[in-house]
Amino acid sequence: MARTRLVAVFEYHGWATLRDSQDDWTTGEAADNLSKTAYDAVASAIADVRNDLQLADLRVVNGSAQLWLAGLRNHRQDDVIEVFQRIAQAAPWSYGMLHVYDDEVQGENQNRWVVWVMKRGLALPEADPYLSPHIGVVEDDLEEA
Repeated sequence: MARTRLVAVFEYHGWATLRDSQDDWTTGEAADNLSKTAYDAVASAIADVRNDLQLADLRVVNGSAQLWLAGLRNHRQDDVIEVFQRIAQAAPWSYGMLHVYDDEVQGENQNRWVVWVMKRGLALPEADPYLSPHIGVVEDDLEEA
């Protein structure tokens, strides 16, 4: 039997290493392998998902541009996934993952985490085998406890 929550949850955690060039250790205008144009596009995109309930951080660490995203909302936030996809397009040699859990989703992804895998200019959904099914692997069913 499905677990009933008192509050609907849309939870996500993500990271990416940002690059718009695949040249080995090319010093870009903003960071290694990243132009200022791509950096600015990413900075602009994450502004759309930064607020009191959502974290979006962009930093240059040891020469490499790094992105972190996290949030916990009551309902699905499609803009988070759209921003991750826009970043993949703006910096096409970037790579990373965005793990998403939406307890309101129906169908094959119900009670499952989905990982949006960023590589080669795309961010596409994949099943997450490590945290799914959420009820059973991560949390116990409240009705069975």
